[in-house]
Amino acid sequence: MPASSRLLQQCFEEALHGAPEMLARCADAAIASLQGAEKSSKDMAQRDQFAKAWWGMLQNKIPWGQQFTQHLREALQASPDLNSSRPSLLSETSLLALVDDEAVNESLESARLVHDLLPVVEQQLSVLDALISSVIGLPAVQAERNPLRPSVFVRALRTLMASTESEAEMRAMWLRHTDKALGHELQKLYERVALILQRANVQEAGYRVRLTDESTRSGGLSTRSGHLGTPSGSSSPVSQWQEPGHGGGGSQHDMPSWAGGADPLPPMQSLGHRQPAVDHRVFHEFLNQGGAHFDRHLTPDYYDQVSEELAAIEAYAAIPLLDESMILEQQTQYRDLPAVDRPAREVGISSQLSQKAWGVFAASHERERVLMHLKQKAQRVKQAVGLDLVRTLVAQVASDPLLLGPVREAMVALEPALLRLALANPKFFNEDEHPARRLIESVAQRSFKFNDEFSEEFHSFFQPVQQAFNDLNATASAEPQPFADALTALRQGWEAQDAQELAQHDNGLQSIRYAEERQAMADQIAWELSQRPDIDTAPGVILDFLFGPWSLAIASAQLEDGGQQLDPGGYRKVVSNLLWSVKKDVTLRLPKELFAMVPGMLATLHSGLDLLGKTREETKPFFDALMRLHQPVLGLRRARIRHDASLSEPGPLDEVPSSMSMELDETLPATAEQRKPRPMAQPWLGKDELEAAGFQDTLPSDFDDLIETQVEARASEDDSQAAALAEQAAELESISATVLLASLREGDWVDLYSHREWLRAQLIWASSKGTLFMFVSRGGRPHSMTKRSCERLISSRLLRPVNTQGVVEKALQQVVAAQATPQKSLVAESA
Repeated sequence: MPASSRLLQQCFEEALHGAPEMLARCADAAIASLQGAEKSSKDMAQRDQFAKAWWGMLQNKIPWGQQFTQHLREALQASPDLNSSRPSLLSETSLLALVDDEAVNESLESARLVHDLLPVVEQQLSVLDALISSVIGLPAVQAERNPLRPSVFVRALRTLMASTESEAEMRAMWLRHTDKALGHELQKLYERVALILQRANVQEAGYRVRLTDESTRSGGLSTRSGHLGTPSGSSSPVSQWQEPGHGGGGSQHDMPSWAGGADPLPPMQSLGHRQPAVDHRVFHEFLNQGGAHFDRHLTPDYYDQVSEELAAIEAYAAIPLLDESMILEQQTQYRDLPAVDRPAREVGISSQLSQKAWGVFAASHERERVLMHLKQKAQRVKQAVGLDLVRTLVAQVASDPLLLGPVREAMVALEPALLRLALANPKFFNEDEHPARRLIESVAQRSFKFNDEFSEEFHSFFQPVQQAFNDLNATASAEPQPFADALTALRQGWEAQDAQELAQHDNGLQSIRYAEERQAMADQIAWELSQRPDIDTAPGVILDFLFGPWSLAIASAQLEDGGQQLDPGGYRKVVSNLLWSVKKDVTLRLPKELFAMVPGMLATLHSGLDLLGKTREETKPFFDALMRLHQPVLGLRRARIRHDASLSEPGPLDEVPSSMSMELDETLPATAEQRKPRPMAQPWLGKDELEAAGFQDTLPSDFDDLIETQVEARASEDDSQAAALAEQAAELESISATVLLASLREGDWVDLYSHREWLRAQLIWASSKGTLFMFVSRGGRPHSMTKRSCERLISSRLLRPVNTQGVVEKALQQVVAAQATPQKSLVAESA
């Protein structure tokens, strides 16, 4: 079963599942309404009729609840509109002439009920009509093909009542007193079904506006949808372009009358207040191939229709604009939501913008007026196509949900300045290094630093952009130099800000890079130490120290020394002393040498560990273990002192007091595994380095609280099957998080949840092994995390990568690939 069919079936199940309760509530409301009518009526016969009606409904309420689901299912399955692409030849009204008067009255009562329901459910039903039309694959909304429309429920209700009541007048009375409750119930049902479809990412189908020939010629709004170059009297916006003998599916098109000549050229249309319905093949050929037909002169028909467009714009300009407070309310309606959860605001070339921000060009008709005046100045076909291309690309960029609302509005506001460029250079958007294209792309890419349009940081970024765009519109120049100057000025401000942020996070970045270099060197030193012949019998605790902290100390000393000394600090040399000092069989015979060596050795060890910033508390476990390894010699010395004091004969040197003969864990030789140093998965960082790199900012986050809550929730789960499914889901999430993290590159942006707020952060560094990552958010604030932390954050949706591909390039590809934003143009069709 296709996914769309399953989704539609899910909608049906939602309606059927709540059908019994819906009918029960409708019946209760109808009974109460009939009882009220009975009490207020003064006519005895009418009172008896009302009493009979509510009593009959009360008697049927329970069985109706059991039967309504089946009647509704049959009504849904019997609906022909899912499988039919055209309406029935005879409407319900025309069929009334074929039945008797009683049936006519009942049908009229049903029609009256549907008529009363429509205003009540209009808002919810319009959304559902668009979603259902999309699910069943319709290119535009066809409300009559919505299987959940009110008439289907009325039909099921009428059939149910007819199964228990033979008197048509009684059934009509029941229907009349059910209308308000049924309307309320359908409101709630439509909201639930719409939510199901929206959660499935179903996009609403568009509404098609049909205009008559008379309205097209009236000079009103409809003339703005006329085709520039469409000969008068043409019955189709496409057929006029086709070669003689080609039908609607032909691939060749005749040259329009206003373009001159007879060579093929796909259709071009004016925009009106919508995106132009220009065939994508026009733009593809125009940008990639060109041709002599684009250099032809425009014909008088073209200018006549531009004049009609201008007249329509003047009529439209007389309509009052939206109040500034209403625009502000629309812009701020989702302000209280988290930045990452706010839906993208609708912005398009027909949007009214803030007059306070954009002045005269806040009104869509003012921007369109500039377009039409420039079309009047156009002399060749390529200029007309170039103007339409600019408007199409502006519409495409304005619909990009990855850009914040004010940035998309800025692109729309800049349209007049971009249109002037297109008249002089119709293909400028296809030039990667054109100042206008670079300006738009630079502003878009810079805006990815921010995820909250209401933050002070974004406001500081956006004000200069807004001023620059307004200045470009005011310049009214067709030269690219003003765009280059604007970009230079903006970049100077950005570079100054970047320098400040770099100074703030550079210390952390240098610290973590230094730590990675030090760790790589330490791993190499540990391997070199493992090749020494005197480590074979060394205790495990000593090798752990040498391969770990002490290799880091040697590496740190060498990096700081810069290669001036062979063994800075004598840290390599002390390794031999340390290994010799823990050979019990040797030191027991040469205690004097050990006692002479230990003070200097300990000083050198402390010096090296101090270089790493280790505290005495951190190093105490190792030195305690070292002391226990030296304990046999120290015990022998104490025994010798006691012996001399008592003038007793000296015992043999290898004799150890019984209390010292106990084998300690530290004296055990290292295992084969311990003798093989393992490279560290991630670099070691000291406390100061952790703070500089932003680890201290990242670790004490609300993420730990969230994980604990999730663990507690899982612990209370008794269902073993659900637990197994949860484990599988967690494993899949882990794999997905690993893949997603591996796809990140330096310079990529993410949304990061830290300290109860969502931050837009940029990945500025990743370790060579991909186990450590450093991000920087606003103000140069660093956030460093291990691979495991990043994966856990991604799995919990607390770290979300942001797609920041080239905005202009993406828009161009969508335009030439016929995937432009579905802002339908008002296409004039014959009635």
